[in-house]
Amino acid sequence: MRTLVLGITLAAVTACSNNHVKVDDMALGRVVVYRNGVAYFERRAKLEGDELSLSVPRDKVDDFLKSLTIRDAKTGKSLPVSFPSPGAEHNGMVDMTVQLPGAVATDVVLTYITEAPAWKPSYRVVIGDDGTVRLESWAIVDNTSGEDWRDVLVGVGSSSALSFRYDLWSIRSVQRQTLASEEQFALAPPRGASPYSEGARGGLIAELGDEDIPRPATHPEGESWNADEGVSFAGSSSAESVVVTESAPAIDMDYSSGSGGSYSRPREPTAEEIKRAEQEKARLKRIRDKRVQGQQRVKQVADSLKSSNIPVVIEGNAGAGETQAQALDRANVLRNQLIDQGVPPAQLTVRAVDAEEGRPAGVRLLAERTGDDGKAALADDSPVGESHFQSSTPMSVQRGASVMVSIVNENTDGDVVYLYDAESARGNNRYAFKAVRLLNPTKNTLDTGPVTVYGDGKFIGEGLTEPIPPEAVALVPFALDRQVVVEPKVDMFDRIASLVTLQRGVLTTEVQHTRKTTLKIKNRRRVPVKVYIRHTVQRGWSLVDAPDDVERLGNAHLFPITLKGDETRTLTIAEATPLTQTLDLRSPASLDMVDVFLSDEAAAGGVFAKQMKQLLALHKQISDDELAIDSLRERMGDYRERMDELHVQIVSLKAVKTGGTLMKHLKTKLKEISDRVQEATIKLVDHQESMMMARIQFLDAVSELTMEKRALAAVK
Repeated sequence: MRTLVLGITLAAVTACSNNHVKVDDMALGRVVVYRNGVAYFERRAKLEGDELSLSVPRDKVDDFLKSLTIRDAKTGKSLPVSFPSPGAEHNGMVDMTVQLPGAVATDVVLTYITEAPAWKPSYRVVIGDDGTVRLESWAIVDNTSGEDWRDVLVGVGSSSALSFRYDLWSIRSVQRQTLASEEQFALAPPRGASPYSEGARGGLIAELGDEDIPRPATHPEGESWNADEGVSFAGSSSAESVVVTESAPAIDMDYSSGSGGSYSRPREPTAEEIKRAEQEKARLKRIRDKRVQGQQRVKQVADSLKSSNIPVVIEGNAGAGETQAQALDRANVLRNQLIDQGVPPAQLTVRAVDAEEGRPAGVRLLAERTGDDGKAALADDSPVGESHFQSSTPMSVQRGASVMVSIVNENTDGDVVYLYDAESARGNNRYAFKAVRLLNPTKNTLDTGPVTVYGDGKFIGEGLTEPIPPEAVALVPFALDRQVVVEPKVDMFDRIASLVTLQRGVLTTEVQHTRKTTLKIKNRRRVPVKVYIRHTVQRGWSLVDAPDDVERLGNAHLFPITLKGDETRTLTIAEATPLTQTLDLRSPASLDMVDVFLSDEAAAGGVFAKQMKQLLALHKQISDDELAIDSLRERMGDYRERMDELHVQIVSLKAVKTGGTLMKHLKTKLKEISDRVQEATIKLVDHQESMMMARIQFLDAVSELTMEKRALAAVK
């Protein structure tokens, strides 16, 4: 790599100190500024005499002392340094003396670090007409040292090196314990600790009552949470009724009132029925309101957890008379809800707490203790790269001025692509960004900085790059031209992975909770484009279905897809996480999940599987009867409407003397429809009896359903 040395002196941008490390007759030769708050200084001189005087600003003494090296340039031998006690400083400066070995002329090298502002990277990307990409990188360095840098080699660096202040100049007195004989001491026990705390370090994040936790339709309590909003009058009918007898009913051809025929008019509901209906309506409204409030509460908690990224314990509290299993189920239900709202599964753990007097059933979310103060807490686990750029020719920078040092100026591999990023803070869920994809041609990490993009001799956008490792590829979005449109769709579904326990028709399972993201990608341009889809798999999730062609960008996956002009393609990404879920086997949705599970050959055998197949057969019979009943009722409604029309027509023809033939036809038609009503009614009753018997058998079978340990092991 060839590093260009271009210095551009700018006006001072920061206030500079009037004090700096002063060394008699020792010129500054090299300065390397780092991004962790310090700068490295190197001075070299040929000195005569046996002493070298130094003057160090008081606020820089600690950094100076912990980093100072003074050695003989020829022998490499370190030279001793003496300095006064803290009381000897004057005018904010501390004088020090280096003892030189004799009066013979000596080449001395002195190095140290002191506090300094971090340098800032800035990048230019020039896209040529022939598709070439040129990368230019500049380091902006501020000279706030208080002295001019004359003919100095200026460098910049970045690494994972830690930096801190440490007091080495102050005098420390050690307090020692005074001991005496025959004295008794009562020792206090150490403070108790737990993996989670309600104190200032952790604390109660949220508390939800049992009524605030939404239940899915498959849960034993899901019926009340998913109650039907419709209200009907018990004991009444909104349609006409048909009396069924062993023989065909007599038909009143005159259809006169009070004729004793089989066709009757609807009746009005009684006052008691109206009262019960209003009470039922009010009850269902309370359920709906509770459901909405619970969903809103869970969403608020989920949004809070996603932004904090702290580990959380979901503590299920048992109510009076409840078991720990019920409390644990309550915690798992909330955990599943939070995961559906986007909280990473690895962020959440559950536990159960026994019932306690005065504490209602519910859940508490507690911040998990992450360790003592002083332990490093990193936002992510991305590696920290190292870089070092050094000018090859000396340059001068006045104190209080800034300089731009060119550190990279090379052609590199790259092209213009599109990046769909819907997950970043400034991403877009609808359109893909126009981006430059380029290779870092150096063996150093390029730090985060602004990128200005030029093309066709003009400015075409700017972006901000993440750290680019050595010889790695980066994607930098710089424009949003809305030429690539994306329609995202997310589906959630569960599949039973294994069975855990079964008790009175309530099945505890481990399910594979799958989130399927389908992206419909449209290229509005008439030329081919390449689009990269950015997708991060959260902690606790794993990819189960995704394109084989994939690259990595930090913690994210990049899925490339090429689109022809005006082409639309679909890309699917599926990821899964294990959940603990309680299923009510009386629920159709639960039975559907079990049916899918038993379709697997490994789970198809055993006593439990045999019993479940009988249950599924009964459930299918109930469903078939319900469908037939609904169809018959709809058909009978149509028949009754037609009978009403015929009745009106027959009554009207009674006043017409010449309508005998038509009257006979209408009465024949009326009898045919009446026969159909009777036939449909008989079938309706048969299906109702069949459904009632199947339901009784189903509920009885659910109550008797068992799962032996050996059967459980067979299906896991």
